[in-house]
Amino acid sequence: MEKQDFTIRPLTAPDIEKAAALLANAYDKDIFFKWCVPQDEDRLKIVADYYKIYLRSKGCVAHAAVGANEEILGATVWLPHDADAGMYEEIEKAAGIYAPNFAAVADKSHANEPTEHPFYQLVGFGVSEKAQGRGIGQGLLKYHLDLLDERGIPTYLEASTPFYGGGVYGKFGYAPFGKLMHFTDEAILYPLYREAKKEVEQAND
Repeated sequence: MEKQDFTIRPLTAPDIEKAAALLANAYDKDIFFKWCVPQDEDRLKIVADYYKIYLRSKGCVAHAAVGANEEILGATVWLPHDADAGMYEEIEKAAGIYAPNFAAVADKSHANEPTEHPFYQLVGFGVSEKAQGRGIGQGLLKYHLDLLDERGIPTYLEASTPFYGGGVYGKFGYAPFGKLMHFTDEAILYPLYREAKKEVEQAND
């Protein structure tokens, strides 16, 4: 196996602007974010501002994959199940005329979330286009999932592409959860849940 040419570390306050811009670019052509912000000229700024709010919120855990000269190549953003609800007011202001779309997503997400155990939700996951194919996405996911497995904490996410049991999420043990979240015939979120490995192993004892 080739040696990784990147390092994964916690994302810090000085990284926020660059990480938010990376995520906005990663999601610019995403069908779901195109529904959230239909106007192409508005999407990059609004999605970047959206992620800045998440990244500055209480309880947020984020990681960056960095290359030479500390260039940010990828990022993940995780929120705890009891994240500060005050950030949704900030998101509404940042979204402007698109606020109803973001509010609809938040409402459906909260209605679908797991309720049996505390969890972390993956709310942002992106790798820069030039850095794809180097294992950065898998490395970022594994980094935080390993930490959560040690604590027995499950995770939840809402993918914007159909899940057929494969891909990076299938590789790490995610499975469909709850109901599909329909916004239009094309803009659909696919909820996925992953039990902590520690919990799974104990259940099989």
